[in-house]
Amino acid sequence: MRTLIATAAAAVLLCAASIGVSAQMNAERERARLQYRVGWENMKAEAWEKAAKSFQDAIDLDPSYELAYYMLGRANMPLKRYAQAIAAYSKCRDLYQAQAGRQFANAQEAQRYRNNRLTELDELVRLVQTGPQTVQATEQLRQLQEQKRQIQDAISRGNNLSIDASIPPYVSLALGSAYFRAEKFADAEREYKAAIAADSRAGEAHNNLAVVYLQTGRYEEAEKAVKSAEKTGFKVNPMLKEDIAAKKKAGTS
Repeated sequence: MRTLIATAAAAVLLCAASIGVSAQMNAERERARLQYRVGWENMKAEAWEKAAKSFQDAIDLDPSYELAYYMLGRANMPLKRYAQAIAAYSKCRDLYQAQAGRQFANAQEAQRYRNNRLTELDELVRLVQTGPQTVQATEQLRQLQEQKRQIQDAISRGNNLSIDASIPPYVSLALGSAYFRAEKFADAEREYKAAIAADSRAGEAHNNLAVVYLQTGRYEEAEKAVKSAEKTGFKVNPMLKEDIAAKKKAGTS
């Protein structure tokens, strides 16, 4: 009997400790989110330096803030700080990987986590919508909406206490583009392929992979990647197709 009481007491203490840690993490995330939103406003104003500082401030408050790292990477790209962008995107990717299999203490904690992620994704959607409506923006919006749908499905089920921590394809895509800008083509290729593995409809990733193949002299693979991009509905720049065809012809003549 004493053993049962001791076991029950230990379980209660463990649960209480878990709740305490969760409450602290939520408080850190809320403070960090204030800085994140400042950075978000600076991004809309194209104040890249200020945005980068705000996202870094958010990270300093909550080092586990995945999207703050992602946005820090985005802020560094127009500043041509590709090494810093790679570091930020890589940390974002690693945090998503580390979440795999995480178990929540209870259903309420799981739902709170998912609702917070939905709020963050909604902010990111609004940011993309307020920017230039390019083909790339349309593709990113599709990926964000798909991630939202998956989280909403998990919320509706309600009894899943673990995280599906697959890396969002837009994170791999962004990391690949940072590597490409840094002329690290093998790394860019790996990340573009990771984006496609996570979402075969990621037309921009297929398109960018074609560019990598062009840069590295693999013209037949480039043509196949262009066709894959177009199958998703992505509008490939005609000049890219012309360049691939010309390089391929020159290589076989």
